[in-house]
Amino acid sequence: MKKALGLVVFSALFVMACETSTEHLKEQKRSDVEIIRDSYGTPHIFADDNYGVYYGYGYAIAEDRLYQMEMLRRTVLGQVAEVLGEQYLPLDQHIRSSYDLPSVRKQFNTISKDDRLILEAYAAGFSQRVEDVLAQQQELLPKEFHDNGFLPKSWQAYDVAMIFAGAIAHRYSDFNSERDNLVLWQNLNEQHGSEKAWRIFSASKWLFDPSSPTTVPKGDAIPEELGQPMPTYLKSLATIGKSKRVAVNERGEFQGISGSDGIDRAFEKMLAENGFHSSPEFAPASNYWAVSKAKSEGVNGILVNGPQFGWSRPSYVNGIGLHGGDFNVVGNTLLGLPALLFAHNNRIAWGSTAGLSDQVDEFILSLNPDDPEQYWHQGEYKNFQSWNETILVKGGAEHNIKVRKAAQGMVLMHKPEAGLAVSRARAWDGKELQTLLAWINLAKQDSIAEARRTVKEVATNINFYYMDTRGNIAYTHAGRYPKRAIGHDSRLPAPGDGSYDWLSLRPYRDNPAVENPPSAYISNWNNRPSENWAASDLWSLSWGRADRVQLLIDQLESQSTFTADEVWAINKSVSYGDVSLPFLLPHLNRSLANSKLNDLEAKAHDLLNAWDQQWIADAEGQYPAEAVLAERLIALLLEKAILDDVGRENFYLYSSTAYPVRPLGASMHTGPGVKALIKNLDALSSGQQVTYDFFNGRSEQLLRKTFREAVKSLSAEQGFVPDKWRIPAPAMVWQPLNFRGVPQASQLQDISVPEYANRGSENNIFIANDEGFSAYDSIPPGQSGFVSIEGKESPHYRDQLSQFANYKYKKIPQTRDEIVQSNHRIVTLTPK
Repeated sequence: MKKALGLVVFSALFVMACETSTEHLKEQKRSDVEIIRDSYGTPHIFADDNYGVYYGYGYAIAEDRLYQMEMLRRTVLGQVAEVLGEQYLPLDQHIRSSYDLPSVRKQFNTISKDDRLILEAYAAGFSQRVEDVLAQQQELLPKEFHDNGFLPKSWQAYDVAMIFAGAIAHRYSDFNSERDNLVLWQNLNEQHGSEKAWRIFSASKWLFDPSSPTTVPKGDAIPEELGQPMPTYLKSLATIGKSKRVAVNERGEFQGISGSDGIDRAFEKMLAENGFHSSPEFAPASNYWAVSKAKSEGVNGILVNGPQFGWSRPSYVNGIGLHGGDFNVVGNTLLGLPALLFAHNNRIAWGSTAGLSDQVDEFILSLNPDDPEQYWHQGEYKNFQSWNETILVKGGAEHNIKVRKAAQGMVLMHKPEAGLAVSRARAWDGKELQTLLAWINLAKQDSIAEARRTVKEVATNINFYYMDTRGNIAYTHAGRYPKRAIGHDSRLPAPGDGSYDWLSLRPYRDNPAVENPPSAYISNWNNRPSENWAASDLWSLSWGRADRVQLLIDQLESQSTFTADEVWAINKSVSYGDVSLPFLLPHLNRSLANSKLNDLEAKAHDLLNAWDQQWIADAEGQYPAEAVLAERLIALLLEKAILDDVGRENFYLYSSTAYPVRPLGASMHTGPGVKALIKNLDALSSGQQVTYDFFNGRSEQLLRKTFREAVKSLSAEQGFVPDKWRIPAPAMVWQPLNFRGVPQASQLQDISVPEYANRGSENNIFIANDEGFSAYDSIPPGQSGFVSIEGKESPHYRDQLSQFANYKYKKIPQTRDEIVQSNHRIVTLTPK
């Protein structure tokens, strides 16, 4: 009996084990995945579950952008020198020592199985394509691998996560100018003494200006401008030098890391001439506008997004459709990210822009004179957390560097000879994976309320926008922000002894947000989120009245309702709109009102006032006379008003007109010098007390004198007929480089359009109606970056360029039937 019972028990256990084993096999067995590409080569992935959807996505992006993604992976991991040589060793050292790369790997231990599965599926699909390429190199290997003598590698889930960390957190949430700001104040202090130096600094870089336009509507009360007293610790701060930055040339090619005289001079010259938007270390990016049902004609709502990532080939942006499991979403995203940044799921649509608030602070540490691996913090010397990083160099020896982390964050400068170090605190540090997963999960949500709850998990500094099919619109300034110690001036580094460490993170309810504002529209161009929200320390971005978002606001305020075509037409108008003259011209006109102008001056003045303020080149590629005069006027005014106050050494911070007369970066905005002068002139003209008067009490006289000198100098150069003055418009070129200046494509024939447009790297328009969304976009130069070993481009390498240049767009199909109605091809995969 006992023996029989034992057999029964054994049999039952055996059956249970077999069932468990069978269930395990069922879990591992994956259904086939279909990749259906439409007539523009955009891949739509159809699968039964999330694993299949993201397996297909990984495979498709590797088909389209294998070399671009490989070089991006190496860029964010600090592994470029391994394949491109010692020239890129400084970049790898900078990346490895600036960011806590191991932290992202550790974050995998905190996420759910389902979330991990998505990243693993993407990596597995990507790796499957790599395996196929290695098996058929002559047909499938991109030319760039062949030319540079290395082969692609398989990916892990960590690589997928690091693409997000490097392209979003490290790029758009790590802006900081605190050390540069300190150097400016210290230079001014030597020239003028501390009190005057502080006034000049505060008039150049402020935190609050009630006149600055906001995305969340302002209240009825007029807030006072909040001046900042000089922090008590400022005079005691050591001379530590400027931040080390990635330096690129006018073509966007990596030149080195600033810190040596040669690179510093070239870097400052580029900023002085081309503006801060020419540097990947400063450039803010992206615009957005939407109208709700109350302001829409014939539809429920309309939105347009213009993410300004820059002009690269392949494009920074790729189109994608995910259909299966929890996803039924179409749109596009940055650099093959598993999260769709600009998309809709036929229930809600969403977009984003860079938030550019202050999530990051730097702290000056005092080292132990007896042991430079220790720093003074909270009354004692503490050891740095440290580890070694090994960097491989093509054709060379390994390089080992020591990486350090202090209580506040990563150590970006360590100088034992000076007894100093600098650490950087980041509010998003350790939350990169949480942020990525929130963005992925946004695509699953059915309503604006659900979307906003999901976005609460985003730690990085991003503006989010939403619209539902009924035309409701909403905005959230996402991210986590520090609660600083009393007396901490966020524009400058603080002592790192613990007395100014962050107290905590601010409660999320503080984040600016709005839903269905009374204006019936939402607009943003990286401007102030709400009236009481402080600007960041970033030198190139002080929020004031002179803000390019005003171009959008003026357009949206000009009509009570808009058709979809009219909302789209705003894009072309603002792409060429002058971002400085509209704010200066009223002041100039007042200064000239009672002046006797000669005939030449009067004609030039009339031209300037009659101009539509559009920087549009003629058939010969020349900007009109009005643009020439505006650029000359502002260049001279900056020099005459500011140079004597700040000195030649610091003038590069103010001197750029920020106009498209030279090659520009991703996004043109009002320069910091112009913003400071407009703020100064606004206060003077209204009788307000000014922090510092750059015009020395003679603003109208200086404006008149500058205008006359501008007319005189242009007459001497181009003749006495103002209508004939011209300046060449530089072409807008799609460069084969990524945002760190690393090559990501072959040096083929340039892809360009004749003149600069201040618009998105892609543009999309989503139109809400009762059935869902109609969606359109244009992603230049094209979906694919593939060039064969023989040099033959994919048919989708540049097939969207002409469409984009002419402000046209293509339809984004949502259903399988819509996709297969056009020219299409289908690939079926069996996931491994």
